[in-house]
Amino acid sequence: MSQTLNKLGIEYKEINQIQVEEATQSIKQMRLEQVLIGECENFGWQNLINRHDLIIVKSLEKSMKEQKKAYNQTLFIFSNKNPIRKGITKLIRNQNYTYFITLIAALCLIPYCINEKRLAISIEVVCNIIFGFDILLFIIAYGVILDKKSYLRDCWNIANVLAFIFTWFIFLEDNKVNDVIKTIRLLRLFRLIQEIPLLRIQFTAYVSSFLKLKQVLIPIFLVMIYFAIIGLHLFIGLTERRCRLTPEPVDGVWLADDDVLKLCGIWQCPEELYCGSPVDYGLPKNATENDVAEFNWDFTRFDDFFHSLLVVFTFLNVTGWSGTTFMFWKAMTTYVTATYFLVLIVLLAFILSNLLLALFYESFMEKSSIKNSSSKAKKQEQEIEDDLKKKNQEQLMNRLALMSKQKSQLVSQNQSFNGQLNLEQQFQFDQTIFQQTQQIKFFYSLSNSRNFNFINNLCIILSGLAIIIDYKDISKKTLEQLQIVDFFCIIYSLVEMAILISGRGLKGYFSKDINKFDFFVIFSQWILVFVLVVINEPLIINHNVYVTFFKSLKILRIFRFVYNAKLFYKIAILMRSLVLTLTRLKNILALWACLVILIAIVGKSLLQNKLKEEYMTIYYDDFGSALMAAVNIFYNEEWHVTMYKYARHTYVSFFFSILSVILGQIFFIRLLMAVFLNEFVQQLQKVENELKPIDYKQFIQLIVQLLQFKDKKKKKRIINYQSQKSDEKNQIEEQNNKKEKKEFRKENKTNSNLNQNIPLQELEELQNWLQVDQQNQEQQEIKSNLSNNNNQNEKENPQNPQNPTQSKINNDNASKIRQIVDSFIFQLFSLLIVLASTIRVGMSTPFLDPNSQTSQILKIVNIITTILFIIQIILNVIARGFIKGEESYIQRSPYNALNVLVTLVETIGLFLPSHTIFHFFSSLRILEFIRIGTYLSQSINYISQALVKAFQTMLQLSIFCFIILLIYGTFATKILKGQMYYCSSISEEEEFEINDKWDCMDYGGSWVNRILGYDNIFDSALTLFITATTEAWLELLVNTWSARGVDLTPVNNHNRWWAVYYQVFFFIGNICMLNMFISLVVETYQQTKIKAQGMSELNSNQREWLSIKESINHLKPRRLYEKPKTKVGSFIYDIAESKVTKYIWHAIILLNTFTLALYYNRQDKYFTDALDYINLICTIAFTVEVLSRVIAKFPNIYDRDPFIIVDAIGIIINLINQFSISQMNDEFYLRRGFEALSVAFQVLRNYYIIKRFPELEKLFHTIFSVVPSALSMLFIMFIFLFIFACLGMDLFGYLRPQSKMEGFDLHFKKFTTAMFSLIRVASSEEWWALLIDSVHVRTPDFACIYIKGYEEFQEYGYNGCGTYWAYVFYVSFHLIFSLVILNLFIASILGAYDEHAKQEQSAISKYQLHDVLNYWAQYDPNGTGFLNYKQFWKLSSEIAICFGVPVKDLLDPANKKNFLKALNIPLYEDGEGLIGYLFHDVIVSLTRLSVELKYNVRDLESDTYKGKEQVHQYYKKFKKTPYYSGQMSTMIYLQGKARMLINKRKGIKFLDLGALKQELQNQNEGDKFDKS
Repeated sequence: MSQTLNKLGIEYKEINQIQVEEATQSIKQMRLEQVLIGECENFGWQNLINRHDLIIVKSLEKSMKEQKKAYNQTLFIFSNKNPIRKGITKLIRNQNYTYFITLIAALCLIPYCINEKRLAISIEVVCNIIFGFDILLFIIAYGVILDKKSYLRDCWNIANVLAFIFTWFIFLEDNKVNDVIKTIRLLRLFRLIQEIPLLRIQFTAYVSSFLKLKQVLIPIFLVMIYFAIIGLHLFIGLTERRCRLTPEPVDGVWLADDDVLKLCGIWQCPEELYCGSPVDYGLPKNATENDVAEFNWDFTRFDDFFHSLLVVFTFLNVTGWSGTTFMFWKAMTTYVTATYFLVLIVLLAFILSNLLLALFYESFMEKSSIKNSSSKAKKQEQEIEDDLKKKNQEQLMNRLALMSKQKSQLVSQNQSFNGQLNLEQQFQFDQTIFQQTQQIKFFYSLSNSRNFNFINNLCIILSGLAIIIDYKDISKKTLEQLQIVDFFCIIYSLVEMAILISGRGLKGYFSKDINKFDFFVIFSQWILVFVLVVINEPLIINHNVYVTFFKSLKILRIFRFVYNAKLFYKIAILMRSLVLTLTRLKNILALWACLVILIAIVGKSLLQNKLKEEYMTIYYDDFGSALMAAVNIFYNEEWHVTMYKYARHTYVSFFFSILSVILGQIFFIRLLMAVFLNEFVQQLQKVENELKPIDYKQFIQLIVQLLQFKDKKKKKRIINYQSQKSDEKNQIEEQNNKKEKKEFRKENKTNSNLNQNIPLQELEELQNWLQVDQQNQEQQEIKSNLSNNNNQNEKENPQNPQNPTQSKINNDNASKIRQIVDSFIFQLFSLLIVLASTIRVGMSTPFLDPNSQTSQILKIVNIITTILFIIQIILNVIARGFIKGEESYIQRSPYNALNVLVTLVETIGLFLPSHTIFHFFSSLRILEFIRIGTYLSQSINYISQALVKAFQTMLQLSIFCFIILLIYGTFATKILKGQMYYCSSISEEEEFEINDKWDCMDYGGSWVNRILGYDNIFDSALTLFITATTEAWLELLVNTWSARGVDLTPVNNHNRWWAVYYQVFFFIGNICMLNMFISLVVETYQQTKIKAQGMSELNSNQREWLSIKESINHLKPRRLYEKPKTKVGSFIYDIAESKVTKYIWHAIILLNTFTLALYYNRQDKYFTDALDYINLICTIAFTVEVLSRVIAKFPNIYDRDPFIIVDAIGIIINLINQFSISQMNDEFYLRRGFEALSVAFQVLRNYYIIKRFPELEKLFHTIFSVVPSALSMLFIMFIFLFIFACLGMDLFGYLRPQSKMEGFDLHFKKFTTAMFSLIRVASSEEWWALLIDSVHVRTPDFACIYIKGYEEFQEYGYNGCGTYWAYVFYVSFHLIFSLVILNLFIASILGAYDEHAKQEQSAISKYQLHDVLNYWAQYDPNGTGFLNYKQFWKLSSEIAICFGVPVKDLLDPANKKNFLKALNIPLYEDGEGLIGYLFHDVIVSLTRLSVELKYNVRDLESDTYKGKEQVHQYYKKFKKTPYYSGQMSTMIYLQGKARMLINKRKGIKFLDLGALKQELQNQNEGDKFDKS
């Protein structure tokens, strides 16, 4: 086939089988078709006929030349016919050769993992020689680089050649330059990925996805530059403001106090210390005074652009952001610093970072349903054909299987007949077979019985309880009893496994993955029993830690119980969905493992032995520690600390760490999250369809039937007993009955004779009469029942009069009150009451004197607002009822039920002393603003509805995650219970001399237990929950691997294997469980949004059309403005708008930005003055440019240039800063803040340069598209922060300052700082430290006082103890805020980006609509929104071209009338009586028709959808006629006839309008008849 096509001169793309398999595997595994894999086709004759447009026919001469090229010699020696080349080609294509190279590639990992240098070099040289021969063989087979399929045309092979060359550099001496050169040989690591097809597919897809990330990465980089320049001018030089030992320098040296490691300025230094900077006295910088961990070894500073950009980059992943903020707001104005860093974290970490996730997640979304409608129809047809083929194949296979069985049975029968067995042996053989079949049937029925499954589940639960019930101070007797129960469960598990395998067979049992997992768990117990017997250890009661650990593996059987338990339906669904998701992601997880190994090896080769282990927690000195460091980079765990420590010795650490974070944490983890989100939602829907819940109604009915069946049995027994007792009576009655029967027979004979004499007609009439009579009786009974019910209602409700006039009066009163309640004034008044109550709650802090005048005023406000809320509830209840009916007050909104509850609690609180619970309920009033926000913003409406539904889903998922925490925490509890104690209140020198608890007491220390430990299963679950939801969990890991045993002091790095335990759990807890939360919240948000929009019943085409219509409705007719005609006006206009001057302004903007980035700390005065002069010149130039724009576009300035207001404000601030504020040398903080604000406006002008590049402008539109959703979520977040801040101030306001909550950075003394502390908790940055400080109660090493009120606070000050309510406070806040609200933030970003992406790639994009707007402006330059029919014809042709529809399809003269009918545009009349069309009607109708013609779709408009029709303001200027575009051709015809009459009959000055209207009405009626 291919040779024939080549001879014909036809070029096509041929795909071999390996590429096809790789493409299909990538589609199945990565599911990123639109991002990662391009479309390609394998052509045959049928393809040539069907897709002739994709074929290029070339001349025969060119094709012959290419054939000659194909036969070129490799290395100018070996031709295609050369036997050596043929043999080599056959060798390298052999599968065994591939396996050999893969093995060698795996062996190449060994030299990089071991520390023995000679052995490593030897292995590396041998492997390199083998790879050298491999390269030579491939070059001989395919050539070097000239041919298309030559060796170096593949990027993978280029990496192989570079690795081969640079491997020989390992013999060079070790220095910084050579070390970098040697690292190039690590490209060898990619060879293993290259040789494994699945990994190669995954890695290629991963790398190719970078190309699509430009639309988010470029805006991220520009935003980082923007904030880096602002931070440079705001915080430059502040890191030198330290607390000094002397008021002024002494002998040219000004020493800082090493005990006070904080910046100063806003924060006041302690007594006898003085705040200052050496810059103030012209002294050189002390390079060592900030080289400590508290200042990140002097790397966290804004002294130049590079360091500013580095600090801003760390905020992209929320890495150590709070420490940076706390460090600088001590030296700069607190609110200015907090605003800068909060805006930075919201933009980078919450919006732009999640846009990366949205970009990956967008790959799974359908861009345009209308565009893909034809392809979807083809896919459906193909799926139907495939199903038919599969069914036919299954039928054939079943027939073949039956035939083979029949043949085997015939063969076995013949063999049995021809056998030489004796009759006795044959009888015994048949008997054993019969017994075996009976045994199999017995075990099969037993394994599937409900009782057996119930016992199995009961055993799993008993075993789990026996393992979980373990804690620090458990008695020995209880522990032994639990071990006995546990051993009984081990024995039963053996019996259970034997029964299941015997009944279902090996294949039947191991067909399910959960059974395989369960078997391995039980098999581990068999091995444990065998080992204990061999080594002669006790089987049942054994207190060995490792034996206990292996026994506790049975707790994993809980997963099988959860997997199969339909009783816990939701949990079973979540379990199955998670298992299926992880199995589907196994290939991308394998790629993750390869990337971790790659980063670990590169880090080890670059940073090995640069620091001592004693100074490092995470280091690269050995392969195991390097793996841990690499995993922490992916987990975003304290990587910046490791980077800073190594950067003190080599700047390679910066490049390695930042590149690893970008490739690993920013790209790969978000890609994994996107794949996980999509796959988990799909598996969840699939499992919900397959697994049906228990029908509890049917289950109860079965129980009732069983009980009734038992009652029937009892009744039968009683009846039998009574019948036996009454036998004698029955015999006597039988004799009497015989006599009665004889008499009855005689009577029947007489009656039968009478009936025979009655005719049939009379019998039928009698039956009819009886039926009618029966119906009348039934109707009378119904009437009587109704009257009885009415009488009973009157008796039960004597107060409700039946007077209709009175009920009418009540309805009138209710309707009047309803009008009052629904009025705008009443709603505004209610809002003001809520606002007053919220302000009262915010001011009622625990630091307010209850006897002060402010407190008394707040009490009066509380009484008034409570009374007003009661009145509001009463009026609403009168207007709509309380709870009955859908329109009742309670059922109308959940916020109304909350209002009733809060009002009830506040009413009770008026008569009781003040308490935290009353204050908490009062703070819930602020939730009323969410209800108000739903009326103002659609996004708030969607989010509020999704929030209510998300809480229900989160509760079920929280239970499932809690089960996982309990199971995983069991292993740590078994080993580490009672081992987390440490010795406090001792010096560093004494710490090395203390070995155990008693040494600690001898030295006067306190033997203290850690608050976060593993003493029981709940402590373990809490510690693991914190690990999964926090950043900076490394300290918890260090405490864990330092534990040595009970009553022994911890020693660092005692058992680093606990790092494996933590990092595996972080994958389960953070990557899996938290992404399950995100998946469910995203799914809930999307479903809620569709339902709220009323589009749940629409198909995808109709939804896309509605979005297109919404985009059209947002357009406005644009007005064209003429250039001024005067010379002065024309000159000013040219200054503002000409292309030449715009290039000049853009150049000045770039110069100004570059100048602002050149500032650095301690720069020369002349350099500073030069930069200041350039900045001043740029400011003056900007002033001229803005003034020229204002004059040129006056008076319609805002309509023509909305951004000019921002420019004007920026120019004013720049001028004030240049000529006034910058001269105030005494006002340091004002000068710095105003300068930063001025720089922000100056750098913001770069947006004009971005607008010059359409691609860049599109990129920034992605950011602007998600801003409204982000602002709505910030509104929701503020409300919940307010509630928890008020509660936190009540609980922890009097708390004694400690290590983290030290009273300045983190505390609950002030409302704003309390909110900032909660933001830190929400960002997961070391929130467990706040929990520990808040839980601290009175202990030997911590003295505090339990303060109960304001009077005791006045006496003892800030010396309060913590409270155990802190557990509830922080965990609930993290569950509600971090796992629900922040995930809703992600969901809103994904949803907004989804809409933006669909608009970008829909059937009609917004850029096409922008072109339409320009076309309309050419015919309607004044922007009236009105066109006459002549202008409409010209416009429609241009719109057709814009939308890609041939003009002849729209403007064929033969179809003109049908075209106008299809448009169905209403006609309007302007003030002068001219008839025409309006803007939005025309655009919507033309767009709809264009889409239908171009994509061959129908039914875009839905009859069921009832959306709000948008009414535009300019419609009011025109009068709507009863006619549509279908009658326009008739009107044109009649106008032509009228003109002819006028020309013929001169002197007639009017037309017969009545005849014209009659003609239009006739045609209108004819159109209606056609439609009917």
